[in-house]
Amino acid sequence: MTDRLIKFSLLAVLLLLFLTSLGTSLLLSLSSGYREILRSSEKELRVNLESALGKVYVSKGDPRKICTVSIKETDREKGRGKVSYRVERGVGDLNLELTKYEKSQSDDLKDEDFNLEDLEDLESGKWYIRFTDAIPISFNVELGLGAGDFDCSGLMVKDFKMSTGASSVRLRFGEPNKTTLDYMKIETGVSKFVGEGLGYANIRRLDFSGGVGSYTLDFGGSMKENMDVKVEVGLGAVTLRIPRDVGVRIQHEESWVSKIDVSRDMQRKQGLYISDNYSSAASRMNIKVESGFGHVKVVRSSP
Repeated sequence: MTDRLIKFSLLAVLLLLFLTSLGTSLLLSLSSGYREILRSSEKELRVNLESALGKVYVSKGDPRKICTVSIKETDREKGRGKVSYRVERGVGDLNLELTKYEKSQSDDLKDEDFNLEDLEDLESGKWYIRFTDAIPISFNVELGLGAGDFDCSGLMVKDFKMSTGASSVRLRFGEPNKTTLDYMKIETGVSKFVGEGLGYANIRRLDFSGGVGSYTLDFGGSMKENMDVKVEVGLGAVTLRIPRDVGVRIQHEESWVSKIDVSRDMQRKQGLYISDNYSSAASRMNIKVESGFGHVKVVRSSP
């Protein structure tokens, strides 16, 4: 029996090494409330995160771990979700899904499903995810009903795309991004969105689209790259906070239903609002604003 066990173990190890050479895949159960994925040969990480209901918290974690995922559990009705991970040719693909749990499905749960507390109470439906800061990360995020707190401070964010439904979201960079963020796209529905420290994000291009709600884009931080920004808003108010040492040029077609307020250091020239320091500034922002029944306010803040 011992010899058979040894042979079986050797075969299992060989099979694992073979699968690793082709690319590894992993399905994780979170029934215990916590899981982690250790780093191996990854040079880059792609994250696809979907949350139908509840609160999502994202931040920097242990650099030796691709991510850690933890939840808070109660004895009440549970939620349902999946975590899957695959590495191929040095790129990790991480899929995180948080979906609504129906009582009629209680007998159909599989091993790769995990349980969350009752998400009808948005104050207690919480999902905590922490990522490595050792490799570049591309985020693709979809939020339904609930809230999100994305603290990207210290992470290497290469791309960031987010779409939200009826959500309240806070996105912040508390220190310089460790790489260039090539493209950021934010699409929101009936929501509140606050972006903080976006100057630290090192963004080259930002597209923001708001439906109905209140939105703040704060570009505070040490901006290294010139940035192209497009802002579209249907019915709502948008505040753009831009440091005074950044040169700004804004294109906006004002109408009786769409108003824009700019700071005193910006002059209107040939349909554009241009800051006094646009030609001499070390970094510049070129902004295009399109709004329906909305109001846009540009505030120049201290660097």
